[in-house]
Amino acid sequence: MTGSWTPTFLGDVVRIKHGFAFSGMTENSDKTLPVVVGIGNFDYTGGFRFESGKVKRYVGEYPPEFNLSPGDLLLVMTCQTPGGEILGIPGIIPDDGQTYLHNQRLGKVEAIDPNRVYLPFIFQLARWRVFNHHLFATASGSKILHTSPGRIEEFRFDIPPLEEQRAIAATLGALDDKIKSNMRMVKLIPELISSSVEKELENNSKQIPVSDIAEFVNGGAYTKGASGDGRVVIRIAELNSGIGASTVYNNIEVPDNKTARVGDILMSWSGTLGVYVWTRADAIINQHIFKVLPEEYPSWLVFDRLNSVISEFRAIAADKATTMGHIRRDHLDSTLVKIPEKAGLMKLTEACTPLWNRYVSVQLEIHQLTNLRDALLPELMSGRIRVSEAAEVITREALR
Repeated sequence: MTGSWTPTFLGDVVRIKHGFAFSGMTENSDKTLPVVVGIGNFDYTGGFRFESGKVKRYVGEYPPEFNLSPGDLLLVMTCQTPGGEILGIPGIIPDDGQTYLHNQRLGKVEAIDPNRVYLPFIFQLARWRVFNHHLFATASGSKILHTSPGRIEEFRFDIPPLEEQRAIAATLGALDDKIKSNMRMVKLIPELISSSVEKELENNSKQIPVSDIAEFVNGGAYTKGASGDGRVVIRIAELNSGIGASTVYNNIEVPDNKTARVGDILMSWSGTLGVYVWTRADAIINQHIFKVLPEEYPSWLVFDRLNSVISEFRAIAADKATTMGHIRRDHLDSTLVKIPEKAGLMKLTEACTPLWNRYVSVQLEIHQLTNLRDALLPELMSGRIRVSEAAEVITREALR
């Protein structure tokens, strides 16, 4: 390593502290109650996800030293999968006015000397696969893996000067911020479309069977005998969690109506029911997933109307569940959905088509930014490239 990057143990610059074993937590929505941060609150690419359904709050007494402050850095110390994929995943406590508590199985990172280490840099360091590999290699347990403050502090790396740490954190953080901004847009756009549609339905609407809004083509059993290369085979796991280590690949040729391309609408009808838009490279659609082919109605309306009735389908699936709940094709015929009359649809199309196009393109951009961040992170952490070079790469990618 050149320059003033210095070999060091993580424990030379930070201390890792255990959390507290909170008990009697509740899913109370009262925001005056403190949030007990748990492993389920971590986004497994780094950061937090405090959706309402995942937030647990605490009523009772607890040691005050387990109060967390905005900017505090936590690391996951327990993983329930044998590969240890989430060991060391980091998250920084947000400044949103809520009180957060430091739970067990999470390590709090505290700087020994703030003039030598910058915690947002350690956040990025903790996302480095080399760090995860160290924790996995030193973990205890078989089915459930555990690391410890001592093992975390034993991680050895080359630490750059403080200003370089700040620059690295700022560069990667800028990509994170843009990804988060795009993700907010991904959430907002369907809400805008839905609001516009519902408003129009107040003036004029008709009811038709769900089966009349599009053609529903089931995927095939394409994971059996998969070749391991070629295109992604889309299962429900890929729809909910994206491409991962367990993703199946196959080089088999399949019909066009069982191939997913950018902008295609997919609907899972068994297990976890949901409506999705595919925004990755061409892929193969597995069984239990419909490719939804709009015919008379535009894609944005089909997507919105399916989302408006998906809770009904989930209720049907739950009622009929034995091992895995599902719906049948006749449920597409028997379930009615409201759609606007022709004049209303024409008016909506002018406003909703650009929104739909942006909805698809912004998800493509998220994938591109994520890939760029994930490619730059190990290069910056290892010192193979410097921030100035990374900035050139980001600028070049932005102009493509």
